[in-house]
Amino acid sequence: MVNRFILNEVSYFGPGARKELPEVVNRLGLKKALVVTDKGLVKFGVAKMVTDVLDEAGIPYETYSEVKPNPTVTNVKQGVDAFAASRADFIVAIGGGSSMDTAKGIGIVTNNPEFADVVSLEGCAPTKHKTVPIIALPTTAGTAAETTINYVIIDEEKHKKMVCVDPNDIPCCAIIDAELMYSLPKGTTAATGMDALTHAIEGYITKAAWELSDMFEIEAIRLINKYLRLAVYDPKN
Repeated sequence: MVNRFILNEVSYFGPGARKELPEVVNRLGLKKALVVTDKGLVKFGVAKMVTDVLDEAGIPYETYSEVKPNPTVTNVKQGVDAFAASRADFIVAIGGGSSMDTAKGIGIVTNNPEFADVVSLEGCAPTKHKTVPIIALPTTAGTAAETTINYVIIDEEKHKKMVCVDPNDIPCCAIIDAELMYSLPKGTTAATGMDALTHAIEGYITKAAWELSDMFEIEAIRLINKYLRLAVYDPKN
């Protein structure tokens, strides 16, 4: 059996990691961002922690903040229009899985317009081109959408979740900054931590598991078991 392991081109980890954003933008030769996030993160100043870095570096951006907790086909279509109108050349996704999934849909449809209906992306769509560059900054620890080739979009007409699997959608860079998660409610920290644990267990017991994936899954289970309670009651620990 042939095993496959897909990762971002580069990832940054640690408190304050968002400050690496300008270096990534400049290294990739990017000019203007569409920030994809939700209204809650804008309201509570979490998105601003990232856009302040863009402002300080003089990197222009526009914001699409209409992402819903379970992003829809409409979300993606609106985002595609916002990206085109902004004349951006990359996406900064700030949020949980919903923001990052929306960003993936926007990026894929932008570079593969034959899938503009969005619903045709369900399953393993035969896209020909990589997404526009996406730099993902997660604000929860649950989905790991910043490092995966999967995304989920709601088809409102059929009232169903579409699971889309596409190696072309993976963000080029993931920036995991713990400071973006300090203000999470305790319940959300606990729930997303359990989500991460579930993913680790699934990855370990799947028939597709192999030696390299086992190494990561076992260590993830160990770390979550050791530190999740601490993170809930003392986020800065």
